[in-house]
Amino acid sequence: MFENLTDKFDRAFKVLKGQGNITEINIAATVKEIRRALVDADVNYKIAKDFTAKVKDKAMGEGVINAVNPSQLMIKIVKDELTELMGGETVGISLSGSPVIILMAGLQGSGKTTFSGKLANFLKTKKSKEVLLVGCDVYRPAAIDQLGVLGELTFTTK
Repeated sequence: MFENLTDKFDRAFKVLKGQGNITEINIAATVKEIRRALVDADVNYKIAKDFTAKVKDKAMGEGVINAVNPSQLMIKIVKDELTELMGGETVGISLSGSPVIILMAGLQGSGKTTFSGKLANFLKTKKSKEVLLVGCDVYRPAAIDQLGVLGELTFTTK
């Protein structure tokens, strides 16, 4: 899912490549593609519309710096707005309590199993925690096998 979103964002920013400056026309085309990409990724239409409106307002207000081309500036604006939309700041994971239970939920194909293996490795190596991975995806048995392989890699490496 994230790869698809990344590809669509790349296509949206290609509108600005080679442009000498940001204009209302090329911003409108880019923002339209960004909104379409967000809606395709199951982002609520109102949130996508508000997000792209903020991006458009910021892009129209920005003067293009000579050292930065318009596509780089637009990428920075979109990154900043996405960061703000997701909460604006980095927050660490709370590991208080015994046991700590972390539930992974999300759309099919969004990387939950892979992320679970990476998180287990991080918690084991960096936080010195004991980790137990439980595969509960009864509709995709390969996910349980994948989690087993990731768990073996996590628990057998130092």
